Amino acid sequence: MRGGNIMYTNIPNYRAVQWHTTLPFATSWWRSLGLLANTFAIESFVDEMAIKANKNPVDFRLAQLTDEELPERIKNVIKLASEKANYSDEIKGNRAMGFAASTDSNSPAAHVVDVSVVNNIIKVHKVVCAFDCGLIVNPDQVKAQCEGAIIMGMSAAMFEKMTLENGELYPTIYGPYDMALMKHSPKEIDVHFIQGKDIPLPVGEPPMGPIAAAIGNAIRRITGKRLTDLPLKLEG
Repeated sequence: MRGGNIMYTNIPNYRAVQWHTTLPFATSWWRSLGLLANTFAIESFVDEMAIKANKNPVDFRLAQLTDEELPERIKNVIKLASEKANYSDEIKGNRAMGFAASTDSNSPAAHVVDVSVVNNIIKVHKVVCAFDCGLIVNPDQVKAQCEGAIIMGMSAAMFEKMTLENGELYPTIYGPYDMALMKHSPKEIDVHFIQGKDIPLPVGEPPMGPIAAAIGNAIRRITGKRLTDLPLKLEG
């Protein structure tokens, strides 16, 4: 359920419903739990609303956030990521930026990605991350956690996939399991912090939330196609 709440509470009519279901196979822990997938669904939809309204996606999101404490902190990471990335929704040939934000365990994060699509190959060139985890005790360690969350999220968003065949999950070994490699890593991951609270807040999982949605939103601008499944794939 992580990431499934609607943070844009300035929208007049919205509803988030959560429920548990029993799956026919065993599951275990995964970094960020549902945060990456739920944020992908919500932030893809919000981005599509911004496009339909002919609004800048950053300004559109800011307008849907209230002035309460947590929404204000979300606004601040959105503004900082946009500023540090010099965000633009302009499409430059086969290249564009994508934006997404999320909050998890009271730690808001926002990502801007610089993405190209050539011959249906998706390449992330740069990621700018703004993160508010309150009081930071060890900045280098928090930066490393953000970088790791972004890379793991990129791998899940663009490569990793399992299928269910005759009631069994495949693949069962790492050989055929597609994952991001060093060559897929962006040349630059630029991390910026805001101290929005005077106490330390969770770090390990919250920065993973926006990355899949940000990449998908960039792809939407470049190709005109809204990808709604993970991993993100473009067919020839």
